[in-house]
Order: sequence, then C-alpha cells, then structure tokens
Amino acid sequence: MGVVSVRIVTSSAVRLEGDVDLEATVAAIPEHFRTKGMFFTRYVAALGEEWEVLLPSLLEPAKHGRYHAFEGYPMRDYVRVFDRVARARFPGSTREAFRLLARGEVEVFAASTLGKVTFSLLREPGATLLRYPDILKVMIRGVEVEAERVGARHVAVRHPQYRGSIEQGIGVVEGLVQTFDEEPCVEVTMDMDRGVVFDVSW
Repeated sequence: MGVVSVRIVTSSAVRLEGDVDLEATVAAIPEHFRTKGMFFTRYVAALGEEWEVLLPSLLEPAKHGRYHAFEGYPMRDYVRVFDRVARARFPGSTREAFRLLARGEVEVFAASTLGKVTFSLLREPGATLLRYPDILKVMIRGVEVEAERVGARHVAVRHPQYRGSIEQGIGVVEGLVQTFDEEPCVEVTMDMDRGVVFDVSW
C-alpha cells in the first residue's frame, strides 16, 4: 500500500459533512463495472418525472425505466441515479445523504430470493460482513474485495482498488451491522492507489 491519503473514523451518530464530487466519482468507475437492476428500480420510482431529466446523462437507460432485477447495467449509471435520489431525499451534506441512502441497500438485497436465503443463514454482524465480498461480487460485476475477522466484534473489509463513493461504502457496511440491531463504528483508510479498508466494529 502507498501512503494513506484519506482516513475517516465515524459512528452512525456522527454526520459526514461536505459534498460528493459526482463527476470525479463516476469517472473513476471502469466502464465494464455492472450493477444489478434490482438496485435501480426503487430509485427510478422515487425520481418520478425527474427520471426524464436524468436520461441524457445515462449510458444505458432501461426502456421506460424498467430495470430487470438480475441483469447488469452500468455502475456509472447507477451512481448518477443514486446521487439524484440521495440529494433530493436528504438535503444538506451530500456525503451524509449518500451514506444514509446506502444503508437501505441492504433491504433491497434482503428482499431478493438470494438475499432471503443468505440472511436466513446469518445470525450476527461478523458472519454477515465476512459474506459481504461474495454478496458484492454477485451484485456488482468487476469489483474485487475480501473480508477478515480481526476480533470478536471487528471485521476488516478490504478493496484493492475501490470504485464509487466512500460514503456509500460506509452506509452499506453500517446497514449490515444495523440489521442485527447493533451500533456500528467504521474506520476507513484509503491509499494513493485507491486501496481502501473499512474497519468495522460494533
């Protein structure tokens, strides 16, 4: 790893302040990264008429906004749709908006057939976070991630090259912990090569 360029330590009670640079975030995502349609559906519904406004900026918009749950669509498009909904639903700090909206991503996966089977076998945050790499690789094509238990209530999730919003990543791991009515604390470090570690404790 190179020299650490970013370090964030937060709990769910601490707001993240500031703005997300959408264009820089999108530009850093490789074109071949694909996100499952199930994550688009409710955001398209939430956009309403705004969906038509967003269309020109999307690479592969689904016809009439009808995304197929397990078909892959550009992750770049997903981030643009996510951004529009986050800013509308949680005005103020965009970083906090991304984080809060991302916590709900767990509900989307848990409602799917695969999610129901997965969560039926899990009983606590640690086991769930250890399964997170497998889940993420099914939901997003292109990602590389691994997880390691480093304590009884502590798991490190490592991305050799992280793509997307750090704040969204924080929200997702917080959501996984909160599913079990536990209080998450997340420490994030990112090096100069975009290697990212989410140290999650509860």
